[in-house]
Amino acid sequence: MKNQLLKKSVIFACIIMIPAALMAARLSLSSDKMRHTDIIINQGETLNEDIVTDKSITIDGILNGDCISLGGLVKIKGDINGDMVSLGGMIQLSGAIAGDLVSIGAPLETTGDIKGDIVLIGANAVFKSSATAYGDVSFIGGHMEKDESVIIKGEVHSFDINLINHLSPYFLKIAGHKRDDNSPWLIGGLVGLGFLMLISVILSGVVLFILPAIFFPKNVKEVSLAIKDDFWKSAGIGTIILVALLPALLLIAISILGIPLIPLAILFFCAAFVLGFSGFTVIVTERFFEGIKRSGPSTLIGQVAAGYLLLAGIMILGNAIPFIGGIFMLAVFIVSVFGAILGLGAVCITRMGTIAIRPVAVSSPEKETPSAEA
Repeated sequence: MKNQLLKKSVIFACIIMIPAALMAARLSLSSDKMRHTDIIINQGETLNEDIVTDKSITIDGILNGDCISLGGLVKIKGDINGDMVSLGGMIQLSGAIAGDLVSIGAPLETTGDIKGDIVLIGANAVFKSSATAYGDVSFIGGHMEKDESVIIKGEVHSFDINLINHLSPYFLKIAGHKRDDNSPWLIGGLVGLGFLMLISVILSGVVLFILPAIFFPKNVKEVSLAIKDDFWKSAGIGTIILVALLPALLLIAISILGIPLIPLAILFFCAAFVLGFSGFTVIVTERFFEGIKRSGPSTLIGQVAAGYLLLAGIMILGNAIPFIGGIFMLAVFIVSVFGAILGLGAVCITRMGTIAIRPVAVSSPEKETPSAEA
């Protein structure tokens, strides 16, 4: 049992830190069949297993399982009864996908059906003619093109980097730029560069913290539940972990045999931090939309992204407002640090989100009524 938990935790950490390499490791847990050859399922054929390969994938038949491509071209004319994940490999879909579709740096062209949600990170999508998306479509750093006949039943969420061009004049005003200034291009360039760096940091944070929601949604949910149900316990354990981290690393460094374990320990800590903070952002989103009495994002990915952007947005707003803005920034910083501590504690309680803290209640048998004495 301990070996299995260690194996799952190592793979989870690798997925967060190195998304491409980690997906191959993830499927190796369930199938132990990482392939380095082209995969072809001909028409009339059915394959009942998960597949992962760094070569091309062609599916004209039926795949009953998940499909993961690590850089190869993917052509789907048949059916995938599972999820589809592509890291860098173009997807050409004219068939159907019963689960979710996740594409990182891989363009999508589709005339087929996608039953689950669609998430594209740094990738564009083209929906043609008879294409149908039944779930939500979310973009980060990409855009979508679609014909009029295309049906998208869910919501479309996107962040367009070109918004920078429209927002630049307002940031120039904040910086004190005037028309009669002798160096408008210099000021504009510095402000634009700073804003681009800020947007880059925010986008990197969004991508980093939604990775657990994409690859391990159940783990994020369990961590979020642990924070809500065992608030003080999560805070206490998280504080202990944070305080004991440096002394623990020093103790490991004292032993020659323990030195190689330091990178692994740091990797575990980073993975736990990302997973824990992702669970905390879900709570931030819930509390915010409960406060304004509006319905928030329905998907876990949307909840994580919204919570992170809320915290980042208040920080940016606080930086732009003199005097009182500093109070906002300090408040958000304290909340974020405390959220990270809560997340670390919840990750420890749930063993990286693998243990449910709300077991199914089993009804106790009815007590027997004592028989009346004769």
